[in-house]
Order: sequence, then structure tokens, then C-alpha cells
Amino acid sequence: MISLTTRLSTSISSRHTVRDLQGYINKAIIYRAIEMALAHQYANQKIRCPVHFSIGQEYWLPFLKKNLHGQARCFSSHRSHSMYLALEGDLHAMIAELYGLSTGCLMGRGGSMHLKDLKVGLEASVPIVGSSLPLALGSAFSSKHSKKQILTIAYFGDGACEEGVVHECLNYASANMLPILFICENNLYSCNTSLRRRQPSDDMTRFAEAAKITSFRLMSTDSFEKVDSILATSIAHSYSMPVFLEIRSYRLYEHCGHRIDRDCGDRTIAEYRLFEKLDPVSIEINQNPNSKELFENTYQQITDLCSAIESSL
Repeated sequence: MISLTTRLSTSISSRHTVRDLQGYINKAIIYRAIEMALAHQYANQKIRCPVHFSIGQEYWLPFLKKNLHGQARCFSSHRSHSMYLALEGDLHAMIAELYGLSTGCLMGRGGSMHLKDLKVGLEASVPIVGSSLPLALGSAFSSKHSKKQILTIAYFGDGACEEGVVHECLNYASANMLPILFICENNLYSCNTSLRRRQPSDDMTRFAEAAKITSFRLMSTDSFEKVDSILATSIAHSYSMPVFLEIRSYRLYEHCGHRIDRDCGDRTIAEYRLFEKLDPVSIEINQNPNSKELFENTYQQITDLCSAIESSL
């Protein structure tokens, strides 16, 4: 293993101060650029761990940390880039981890599906579907009984809702009024299998209703103002009770890997093109010259960084 010494310019640091809505939208653009640049580099086969990108699912990420007030412990699924970026984890450590470097967030031993940064509250990322929820439940139980104002966030996908442990966790959290936010990102697919072939309904909040848990829903077609408002409300309530937040999104890249997913499995090109046109981050990049410039500059800097790493391997 080698150390990562290259540093990104401050222009794409995720720790910059943001005072307005456009600043948070800019963060979503930065996250898109980071992910797309890494996907491009993945084709070089220098990143040897399986990688699950979140391209197409970034529109809500900047508003999570914005609305966290106080300590939070977060537990992620295998698609852990989302939560790592949302919590503003160390970007250099994340990229180093993908390359298996000793300076990675897990010293190069975990890879894309195990991202972790305790400094920002990302306690663990677990690739076994649904397995992060029992860990999150224990965290929430501990928080309640120690009388500490610590919020727990469990982040998982629609596919996890087909695992029994999810329903056990929802039931227990409700019965014990635990301070936990269940974030279920519904991107309509489990690998390449459409939700319509796996479940009788596309409404994930029905599981929260069965457990008598308050629920909210975000749509990728919502305005950024509404995204901010719903996340703020969901988080505020979950400091004292369980809350279920369904986030509707559409993954533009394949389940695992660097290719655009236009017609794999149940997907059709027509469906892909429809959701591509509705993608809020793509719309912002295409319609706002400043956003396009930000995307291009960020993409180039990440590409240059990865090229420097690869040349030293």
C-alpha cells in the first residue's frame, strides 16, 4: 500500500460554508461529478473492489447534514457513497479506500461497500442487504436508555424491505419509541429486477404504516425547497420517535460497476430516457452555465487525482 499525498483544491471541498439554497444544489453537482469521474476511472481496472455508485440519487444528499442538529450515528447499506458524501466524510480517504491505499478510511481493507468515518457519524456500511438495520436499532436503543440526544439513521434500499429483519426492526422501534430515522431510498430496482415484479405496491411507507410509524416521502421531481423542508421535518421528529422517510430516486448507472444502465434486466431504453430527463441534478447542470462549469471543473480535478494515484501504483 502507498500513501495518498495529492490534495484536491479547496474549490471542491465538501466542507465549505453554504448560506443559500444554490450552495446546497452546488454540493449535489459536486457529488455527481465525483461519482462520474470515479466511474470513468473504474474502467481502467485499477480500482479492484466492487463499486456501487449513487449516480442519479444525489439530489437530496446535501440537505441531510444541513438539517442535523447535534450528534448523529448513521448506518449505511452497500451503496455507501451516498451517506459518506451526505455526511461530508473525508473525500481523500474515500478515494484512497477505493484504491486499497493505507490512507483510506478503512486503511484500504474495506472498499466501496464498507465506507466509514466516525468523525462525521458514519458508524458502518454493511453490504449484506438489511443487515445495517439491527445495528442502527441497537444504537437508538442505547441512545434512549442513556438519555442522550443522539439521533440514529438507518439508510437502506427498497430491496431491503423484502428482508424480514427490516420489519422486525420497524416493529421494535415503534413498540419502544426509539429515536431513529429510517431512510429507505426507493430507486425502483433491486440489481436489475424491477420493483413491480418483486412487490405488490411501489409504496414503501406502507411498511411504516403497519408498524404505526410516522412516514414522509421525497420525490426526485420535488423542488429543492420541498426536499429541504421534508428532510428538516423528518429529522426533527426522529430525535424523539421513530420516523420512516421514503426517498424516490432513479439509479442511472448499473447496480455494480461503471456502465450506464440503459437496458439491463427489466430496464428499457424508453424508461431510462424518461427518468434521465427528470433527473434534477442533470437539469441543473444542463440549464445553469455556472453549474455546468462547477461540474466540469470538479470532474477534471477528480480525474487528475485518480490518474496521479494510478500512475504510482
